[in-house]
Amino acid sequence: MSLESLVRKYIPPILKFGQFGIVAVKPCCEHPHVHNGQRGNREKSETGIGQMTENPKVSVITPTLNSAANIVECVQSVAAQDYSNIEHIVVDGDSTDGTLELLKSHNVAITSEKDAGIYDALNKGIAQASGEIIHILNADDHYKHETVLSQMVTFMVDNQLDVGHAKVEQVDAEENLVRVIGYDVTRKKLLRKCKVAHPAVFVRRSVYERFGNFSTGFSIAGDHEFFLRIWDRVSIGFIPDVITVMRLGGVSNSQVGLSYRESMAAALVHGQSPSAAYINYYYELLKSAVLNLKQGAPGDG
Repeated sequence: MSLESLVRKYIPPILKFGQFGIVAVKPCCEHPHVHNGQRGNREKSETGIGQMTENPKVSVITPTLNSAANIVECVQSVAAQDYSNIEHIVVDGDSTDGTLELLKSHNVAITSEKDAGIYDALNKGIAQASGEIIHILNADDHYKHETVLSQMVTFMVDNQLDVGHAKVEQVDAEENLVRVIGYDVTRKKLLRKCKVAHPAVFVRRSVYERFGNFSTGFSIAGDHEFFLRIWDRVSIGFIPDVITVMRLGGVSNSQVGLSYRESMAAALVHGQSPSAAYINYYYELLKSAVLNLKQGAPGDG
């Protein structure tokens, strides 16, 4: 049975294979990841990416759409960083709530036009980026402290990493801590669930050039699919520190059912068996429903 046939058969009707602009990638062997700053091994022939410079430019990409409520705090947290070699690119989806007016007094590069969703916006930002390292900081999020970029750059340069990631604090509207997310995972674990915190992931631009940008066929789990595409093919390191504060209420937070369905689709495309993908999907959906009942909040199934 072909990959397309498997996806058509096992993904719930709300998702169709034709929505995903994905090509199947050939599985390759796992390479040891960097743990707590210790260099892992990788075959240079696998990535073809090469070494990083000593003081790499960092491109921070922020997608916005009617983000006036929080965009200033996001932009200010970037401007406050003690690392100077930064460019901040804001890709706006044609906001009408005053977001653009608020941004005019800040040193950011702005483009504003309608897009085909968040991953289309991110791809536009990646295309504009001139930095050697790219970090995606959503409009509702901000850096935990002023040394985040210098910390991540030093970590990546010292260990010659293609990807560096860390932890994220999820907070409510009043900035009360809800939970901390972000784990050091293998690709096998990543197939089960995306436990990598995207707001704390730094990626070399050359990784996107080598393996492709985000698939615009996804509306929520495009980051999960991207991680699965690259995770055992690049050098990765993890720092067990919180570097980003994330406000709950984003797309993936408010559409739990769709998020799990898209993650299941990503796992199927990247080699997980249909039975395992379905079991993971319904397990996570049930767990989410139980948690919502305990918290007295309705879930999205």
